[in-house]
Amino acid sequence: MDHILTYILLLPLILWSIFQAPLYNNAAMVEESLKLAIYEGQKEASLKGKYDANIYKEMRDYLVNTHNYKADSINIKGTETLTPRGGKMTIEVTVPKPVVTVMDIFKVDTSEPFKVKKTILSERIN
Repeated sequence: MDHILTYILLLPLILWSIFQAPLYNNAAMVEESLKLAIYEGQKEASLKGKYDANIYKEMRDYLVNTHNYKADSINIKGTETLTPRGGKMTIEVTVPKPVVTVMDIFKVDTSEPFKVKKTILSERIN
């Protein structure tokens, strides 16, 4: 009986130790691939002087192929006006937040998004 009680009391710790590292690694990979998608989009937009539908599509396709997101759940907003050289261009990407802790698995509401906002200078030459 005491073995069963010990097992039941230690079960949350066992579950946490099994699942916490892979969940954290997944969240870190999502963040890293999001940064990579933004970086590649920023390079292209910097040369064009603005963000356009093609850049958004490439970024969205990369995230869909890498992490199996639904294309509708990825929201991308950027500077769409033509920006002269040296002007600041911003982009904000919002994706569904990955599961980070074991307790998040049991939550019903996982609607909190993960947002990344970056700024780059335009390199467009008139």
